[in-house]
This record gives sequence, C-alpha cells and structure tokens, in this order.
Amino acid sequence: MRRRGHPALLAAVLAACGTDPPSLSPGDLGGGDGGKVEDGAAPLDAGVVPVDGGVVPIDGGVVPIDGGDASSPHPCVGSKAACPIVPPGLAGGGGLIGIDRCAFSLAPTAAFATNGALLDALEKITTKVSPAAVAADGNRVAAVVTSVPGSPAGVDYAVRWNAEDDASTTWIPQGITGTFDADPSGAVGGKRVVLVSFYEDTTLGKGVRIAFLDVTTPAAPRYRFALLVEPSGSAAAPSFAPVDSHAGGIVWFGGKLYVAQTGTGFRVFDMARILQVAVDQDTVGCTATTCRAGLYKYVIPQIGVYARGGACAPIFSFVSLDRSTDPPSLLSGEYCSTTACSGRFSGKVLRWPLDPATDLLTRQDAARTTWPDEGFLMGETQVQGAASRGGAYLLSSSAPAAGGGALYRVKVGKSATSTFADAPEDLMVDASNGRLWGLTEGAGERVVFAVKLASYPPP
Repeated sequence: MRRRGHPALLAAVLAACGTDPPSLSPGDLGGGDGGKVEDGAAPLDAGVVPVDGGVVPIDGGVVPIDGGDASSPHPCVGSKAACPIVPPGLAGGGGLIGIDRCAFSLAPTAAFATNGALLDALEKITTKVSPAAVAADGNRVAAVVTSVPGSPAGVDYAVRWNAEDDASTTWIPQGITGTFDADPSGAVGGKRVVLVSFYEDTTLGKGVRIAFLDVTTPAAPRYRFALLVEPSGSAAAPSFAPVDSHAGGIVWFGGKLYVAQTGTGFRVFDMARILQVAVDQDTVGCTATTCRAGLYKYVIPQIGVYARGGACAPIFSFVSLDRSTDPPSLLSGEYCSTTACSGRFSGKVLRWPLDPATDLLTRQDAARTTWPDEGFLMGETQVQGAASRGGAYLLSSSAPAAGGGALYRVKVGKSATSTFADAPEDLMVDASNGRLWGLTEGAGERVVFAVKLASYPPP
C-alpha cells in the first residue's frame, strides 16, 4: 500500500500492508498468530521443486488441475513437504518458480457447522434481500472518468467514488470482485455489479464494508455499502458483530463471498442471505426484535472460516477467481517487501480448487482439508493482487514505493513488466468482455477501472 505525500505514514503502511487485527478467537481459527504479516510469514527452510504436473498453458483455454482421484488418497495426504527456500540472489524479472504445493493446506473451522442455526434465527428478526436488490438501492453517485492515476494501457472504463469516499482516511478500498466472478454470464439478477471492500483504518468499530457498484448502466454508476458481520449469540438470542479484517482481496463465487484474512486463510460470507436491518441508531448488534449495523442498511453474514495448516503458514494478502481452470479455482497470494514477509521476493501464490456444487473449497480428505493444486514463488515484490487466465499470471504491484505502479505478466521462467495504475490493489478478470478490473487506493485518486486484457499479453 502507498499513500502519496505522507512519507512517514508511507513507511508505516508498507510495514503493515496486508495486516489483519486479531479479531478471531483461537478456537475458531484452530490457532494462529493474530494476523501479523511478520508472524504469518512462511519459514524458508526447504527446497524449491518443479511445477506440480507441469501444466502451465498460456493459450487462454481451460486448464485441468489435479485435485486428486476421489477414490484414492489425495497425493498430499501424509506428505512430508516443507516450506520453500528462496533461491540465493533471487531478484525480480525471472518469472514464476514452482514450489511443493503439499506444504500448504486449508480446513474449515467449527463455525461452518454452527452458523447456519444463527443465520436462520437472524432471518426471523431481519429481512432477507438479494444482491441485485442491494445494487438497485444505490444511495451514492460515482463519476465516470476518462483517466486512471498512473495511465495504464488499454483503459476501457473507469469510475471515481464520490468526494467523501475518494478522500476518506477512515475507509480504505482494497479488494475487488463482482458479478463477473459470481456467474459465467457476468450478471446476477439482471445486474452487472462490481464489489469493492473498504477496511476501517480508525477506531469506529465497524470493520469492513462492501461497496455494491452498479455498472448495469455504465454511464450512470451508483453504489451502496453493506457491512460484513460475524454471527454471535445463540439461536434463541442471535446477534452479530463487525468483522475485523484488512480485506485485501475478495471473490464472489456463486452464493459465497470469500475475503482474504491475512494471517488465517479465508472468511466466507453468504451472499444468498444478505439481511436488511434498521438504520435508526448507530449501533451494531441485535435485540430480541431488531438488528442494527451502524447505520448501514444491509449486512452480509459470515458462515465460516478456512484456516491455514500444513508445514508452511502462508499469508493471505489478496485473492481472485480463475474460471479457466477445471474446476474453477481461487488464487491467493502474499504481499512482500523489505519490511513485510521474510524478504522482497519471498511472496508465494497458491491455487485452491473450488466445488461448483457447493461454492466452497473442494474437500480432499476425511477432515475436509484442501490442498493447493499448484504453488509458485512469484519472483516479484510488493504484489497487491494477482489474477490468472489460461495459465498466464498477472500481478499488480505498488513498487516502487515512492511512485508509479506495475503489472507483471509472468509464467514459469519468464516475466514482463508493464506500466500500470498508481497505488494498485486487487484484480478481477472479466473474461466474457476481455477485461481486467482493478482499483487504486490513494486518497484523492481512488478509481475503479477496467483495462483490455489484450493490452497485456503473456510474456
């Protein structure tokens, strides 16, 4: 992350980039380090291995990925894999380096089994609404603009938040997803919507809000915020609390919203159970008859957490969806710099298979563990977002720290650098329209934009 014109703040932000406060209980996470990037960094004590399976096509087609044979144990069951060593002298520009995927895993916490009853109870004292209804209820106006800070190539569409959200030091935009991820058609409920996560950078105690930016009519974009909440209480007395997260990356897949939780894994929210609540008081939580969300009209409730395991504890700085793999997959990655992780070029990117029947991660053993289908050292620094399509990877970077922005186009052993947006964040691929979506976070220069994918071919 980078903010222009504030060198002291810049140093602090870079040191903490991708950090989530310790908001989840140890029981929910199955352990953990409270989310600090430094604590969550993977130990570098094992070797780099060849790419698993060797499948890295770049022709834009569907890429089969190895989830293991359901009738036999997954290849990673019982594996003695260890974390990768960053090759001595590694510098940027060398492309992806394959690592052992079996050193990483995710597993669901107990909340997946208990939150269903809480959500049923919350529905009785709220009103369930659809994502399209939230988008149609926009109460803020965005402005269509023709330029993007940093002047990336191929800009096809761009909007700026209203003056308050553009300049806010309280709420900082980070992750991006939308109906282009949620459904192969690119629309949900007749709406084309871009979702952007904003994390709270003060002590309001409201956590994370999600902007529903309606671009169904591109010339007249409007948006409204919904608050992320975590169910609490009991089925007899349900309530909810704000979600404490950096929310550096988000993915809307089917009926689920995945949010990257830096030192943990993924929080998962139910897009099929968005709830309308009262807006008469600036409080968060529920009484016996009424729920409120700090003057926000809608909340998106959490259904569970996927917590990291395995020999190596990766950082979850961002996440994107790749529908070109079979099955579709989530791509998570690590923001690393001279002050975050264990080194500038130690950042990893991991691919997690999804189950389209449930919209959840694919279960690969009796404990419902999920291992990545592939993993790489990215070989670039200050990566804020990653996307892939047909085996080609795109990495947005905020390097250099004092200005500019880059988009690295990488595959195994190859890398090419393009000028990109200034202070870029998360990425989303809109394959049906040949677009790559991104956003910028710098106060006063906050733009959501789409560029033509053809402007950034594989290296």
